[in-house]
Amino acid sequence: MRAVIFIFLFLTCFRLQAQEELVPPGTNPVIKKYLMENPVSALRGAAAVNTIDLPLIDDFSYEGVYPDTALWIDNYVFVNKTFARNPVTIGVATFDGLNADGNAYVDNNPLAQSSCDTLTSKPVFLLTRPGSQGGGQYSPDDSIRLGFFFQKKGWGDTPDNLDSLVLEFFNPSTSRWTRQWFSRGGITAGQDTIFNEVNISINDTAFFKDGFQFRFRNYGSQTGALDQWHLDYVRLYKAKNTFSGQYDTTLYDVAFINPAISLIEGFTSIPWNAWKSLSVNDQETLTKDNGSMVYRNLGSLQDIGFNHRIYDFNGSRVGGHGADNGNIFVSIQPGQYSYSYPVDTLLPLTPEWTPDSSFYTVKNFFSNGNVFEGLKSNDTVEYRQFFSNYYSYDDGTAEAGYDLVNTPQGKLAQQFNLIVPDTLRAVRMHFVQQSQSVANKLFTIKIWSSLNPEVVIYQESNQRPVYTSELNGFATYVLDQLVPVSGTIYVGFQQVLADGLHLGFDRNTTSNNRMFYNFNGNWLNVAVANGSFMIRPVMGDSALFTGTPEVVSDKIEIFPIPAGNTINIRYATSEQVERMFVYSADGRKLEDAPFAESLQTDSYSPGLYFLNLKLRNGRTAMQRFVVQH
Repeated sequence: MRAVIFIFLFLTCFRLQAQEELVPPGTNPVIKKYLMENPVSALRGAAAVNTIDLPLIDDFSYEGVYPDTALWIDNYVFVNKTFARNPVTIGVATFDGLNADGNAYVDNNPLAQSSCDTLTSKPVFLLTRPGSQGGGQYSPDDSIRLGFFFQKKGWGDTPDNLDSLVLEFFNPSTSRWTRQWFSRGGITAGQDTIFNEVNISINDTAFFKDGFQFRFRNYGSQTGALDQWHLDYVRLYKAKNTFSGQYDTTLYDVAFINPAISLIEGFTSIPWNAWKSLSVNDQETLTKDNGSMVYRNLGSLQDIGFNHRIYDFNGSRVGGHGADNGNIFVSIQPGQYSYSYPVDTLLPLTPEWTPDSSFYTVKNFFSNGNVFEGLKSNDTVEYRQFFSNYYSYDDGTAEAGYDLVNTPQGKLAQQFNLIVPDTLRAVRMHFVQQSQSVANKLFTIKIWSSLNPEVVIYQESNQRPVYTSELNGFATYVLDQLVPVSGTIYVGFQQVLADGLHLGFDRNTTSNNRMFYNFNGNWLNVAVANGSFMIRPVMGDSALFTGTPEVVSDKIEIFPIPAGNTINIRYATSEQVERMFVYSADGRKLEDAPFAESLQTDSYSPGLYFLNLKLRNGRTAMQRFVVQH
């Protein structure tokens, strides 16, 4: 069994030969955060679903954590853009041992090994040919194919030799599922970086029935984000008949592969007040000269128009590259490519979102990327460039947890080169939750000005890992006193016992030259894998944010919560409010109006929203609320 092998290796190899280890998460905080902001049931039933026509095409490039309800009937897989390596197109469906709520199927049983995630299609008309296809009935002569790409592991956990990914077909006449294809786990060199293509011809007349379905299932450990498989670009389609009488199964599309990345040199976020204090020349120095996007051309010889845009939080364009009509063309042949473009501004040219924060929306898109019959959803990627009150290198999601094993009094630290002298007031850390909780294990937060020689400028003992689904699982450790800091600092902790504490480890960014661990008096660079510690030092002596930029004010009262069609608003000194604004969870401004004690929310989709009150003294008060119709 996988768990036995893992424990054996853990004891015999890592404890004897190394002091650092990566462990897979036991829960999924991204799903938990999504459910908190979108209060709907995670599970979907298979009853009373409509039958759909060919083709069924999905590359999982859309936003959200669940599969498209227009195509699939269940929610067990995790739709994401971070766990796969070099996907066919941006976004995959990940199969692991976590359920639709982001929890392990089975707790506290390391030997639990069975069927885990399932991805089931809606019923499909595989007998009745729609009028757009000439009417009549489908037959094996129509060359119906099911095509897809799959990857083992990616940035996640390796499926073991006894694990598998399985494809099954459903015959509505017999109400039976039968296996059509499967792949065993286990990887050899490089298999965790590639996607294998599968194209299956449907020739058995038993499946040419209206109501035909197919499903993918993985078999592996049920106790966490283990034994991972990634599925991309699923197509149930009728192959094209060429002039030669052969059938063309080529996938024609052009698409982005990876999410956009930070445009700040060396960071994913820096404090807004520090950024504002810089000269224009220094701001330009910190802004990358060029951005870069990786994209894939699948079977097309045509050019594509690329556009890059930067918008402030109000949606006003403040920078970008490429004309509005998209006449920046990139000549390409089929394959994977990287395109570099100039970044012309990220300067604070517009009003800030709050006194201590702001953000820009960076949008890259192909103006004519879907002209070859590909999906439109993979032609656009967006990145939210936050300026809050913290420094960060990570992208906010943990693909693994980092442990110092067999290392009592072991230390780890992440280096931060502060752009201006500041005041450290808190440290935010993400701890990966596993079935065996370490929430009772003690550690000491430490701040160093130097590691060699080791100079501690502040420490705070008797701390414990805190698990939270809020804001991707970052816990805020408010320091007992404000700590003046400048230049280079190192932020981390010293554990007490030999147990690893599962610090969040982001595999999609690389900060190894700024990450260190110490197990015998010597500081070494982290070498177990490329990534970034999920540690964020919080700066400034103003109100402490607890996550995505917001100032929560106890002077604002919003009721009822959750809201239905109307919310009532009370503010202690309402005469001091100049205007009120409402923002969606993704930063879109929905309201801009004089202050009122009630607000209609019947047109709002269920989810999380932010009420922003602009006060006459120049300050901002904010409170969040949830709408649930």
